[in-house]
Amino acid sequence: MKVAVLGGTGMTGRCSVYDLLENPSIDEIKVLDINKNIEFNNPKVKFVQVDARETSSLIKAIKGVDVLINAVQYYYNVEIMKAALEARVNYIDLGGLYYTTLEQLKLDQEFKNQNILAIVGMGAQPGISNVMASYGASKLDKIDTIKIRDAWVDKTNYPKLFFTWSPMTLFDEFTLQAVYYDNGIKTAPPFSNSEEFDFGWEVGKVRVFRTVHSELATIPESFAEKGVKYVEWLEGSPEIEKLKFLSDIGFGKKEKVNFKGTEISPREFLFEFLKEQGMLYPPPDLQIRDYEVTVVELTGVDAGKKKTIRVYAYFKYDEKWKVSASQKEVGVPASIAAQMILNGTIKGKGVKPPEQIVPTKQFFQELAKRDIKISIEEIYDVN
Repeated sequence: MKVAVLGGTGMTGRCSVYDLLENPSIDEIKVLDINKNIEFNNPKVKFVQVDARETSSLIKAIKGVDVLINAVQYYYNVEIMKAALEARVNYIDLGGLYYTTLEQLKLDQEFKNQNILAIVGMGAQPGISNVMASYGASKLDKIDTIKIRDAWVDKTNYPKLFFTWSPMTLFDEFTLQAVYYDNGIKTAPPFSNSEEFDFGWEVGKVRVFRTVHSELATIPESFAEKGVKYVEWLEGSPEIEKLKFLSDIGFGKKEKVNFKGTEISPREFLFEFLKEQGMLYPPPDLQIRDYEVTVVELTGVDAGKKKTIRVYAYFKYDEKWKVSASQKEVGVPASIAAQMILNGTIKGKGVKPPEQIVPTKQFFQELAKRDIKISIEEIYDVN
């Protein structure tokens, strides 16, 4: 059995590789990346230098593998999916930030025609969050609301700002039109709605905000038969408003502006400046000590009684792999899904979101083996 991880030396992709290496049934792991940032020191791993934008080279590199995990920036998802179609390889990615996910779903029939499967948004949020929603939905006859809340806190003793996942994606969430579902998809400015929520554990009370997110592209339709009326994604951290301030004053813009006769992108300038100051990514020898909690709350009716279900996912940094919680939680679910395809636990063809095809019980069991905790509350309205 062979798996390819595109972007396999990146912050999240390497976690997919680490996890795949734990499975003795996998014969080869192709790590595809434009640069070789780390050494895995394992004979199963074969590094192939590939630029994800060069389709012909990518097709050549993935032919013959059973599953491709795409861990590069979501901007390239559609073209990478088309490469997987050409190579007739099952496909998994980590999310498309709603708008790209909608384009990916249009390839459903083409994947069916090739008799292969694509699971879109199989990271943490989206990914684990979708499967949590699926579990909650299975416990309700009718669904009124689904709220997905996520918050994180970094307790690393380090004086500088840094990002533990794609800053491009984060700033997209701060600048693109947010979406929510209220008897139909609605758009709104980012951060246009907020609330304080107690996530417990090390995260505690955090104000979370409405932003754009991939779950909204599929969850309302997936549970439409149960009458879902409202779906919303909310995220936050103690530092999020500082980053939002940078975005608000213009550093979130990708469009170029004229500065003394030179055309520059404010966002690209910010990232280059932070990189020069050692403030874009953490130093390689630093153990990040961060925590994150995702809560999926569903309200509805079960056996004629009003009921609320809360599904919690708890994430912590990993000292064995020397990675942050945010890296591990995104890379590991894709690896689990790939292994489920390989062993026949996941069967299907076409383009599917996680809530439609990933078995909840087995998936939660696999997360537990990797110290990703899932807990569940079921609350009946006694009035």
